[in-house]
Amino acid sequence: MLDFLVDVRSDDHDTAHLRFAFDLAKRFGAHLTGMQVIALDASVIALPEPLLVLEDEEAFAHERHGWWASACRSRGIDGVWEVRKGAHRRVLIRRASLCNVLIGRLHAPGSGIPAGTGLLARVLMSRVSPLILVPDDAAPSAMRWILVAWNGSAVSARAIRAALPFLSRARNITILAGDRESRARRDDADTLLRAWLRRHALAVDWIEMDRDASPAVAIAACAEACRADAIVMGAWGRSRLREMALGGTTRHMLAYGRVPMFLSA
Repeated sequence: MLDFLVDVRSDDHDTAHLRFAFDLAKRFGAHLTGMQVIALDASVIALPEPLLVLEDEEAFAHERHGWWASACRSRGIDGVWEVRKGAHRRVLIRRASLCNVLIGRLHAPGSGIPAGTGLLARVLMSRVSPLILVPDDAAPSAMRWILVAWNGSAVSARAIRAALPFLSRARNITILAGDRESRARRDDADTLLRAWLRRHALAVDWIEMDRDASPAVAIAACAEACRADAIVMGAWGRSRLREMALGGTTRHMLAYGRVPMFLSA
């Protein structure tokens, strides 16, 4: 049985990432844990009477157990509700180490959260588990039409390997191949991937990216063209600090992604 963990904030109720988590857990017969973290972070401690604020938030979080249990029961899902206290990032990292994937909310542009520097982006850097980020405006998805962004790197390969349970159940898989450093390395990596796909009986459509295209723009365009309802890709393939500071494919996709993204660092 797969184990899914979904990060639930105090104001999350009927968001796209929760609907996605319920639908995916139902389709895969997975165990679904909803977790609300009572964050003991500096921003909270700085509030007037922080202990009262935290006590109220914790009491409200525990009261949501019935809501979560009812939502799982109505969908025939095996699920539990957890409330944990601590530094939000550390709690997520520790808990996500025992799940197959962590599902989180990708806030829309203009939310005030800089792309690539938000909490879940930083959790991804810890490499404890893959992460599925679901944009607020994402259409319903159960990862049936999957676009895989492939550049021959170890990070990209790890993402594909981690996504195998979802690729195995997909109706259509498109590989968008490109953004590779040298012809020799590209050919070797492609040969290895094609052999791996055959061993796992995965039929794919293989598309070569235009050499002059921006990878992020090409990924988004291909996702729309092939009607992908999810994207699988490696994250932070180059220097993490460089991508966070200067931009890059990962940061661009976190800023402008329109479909759920399965990311592995």
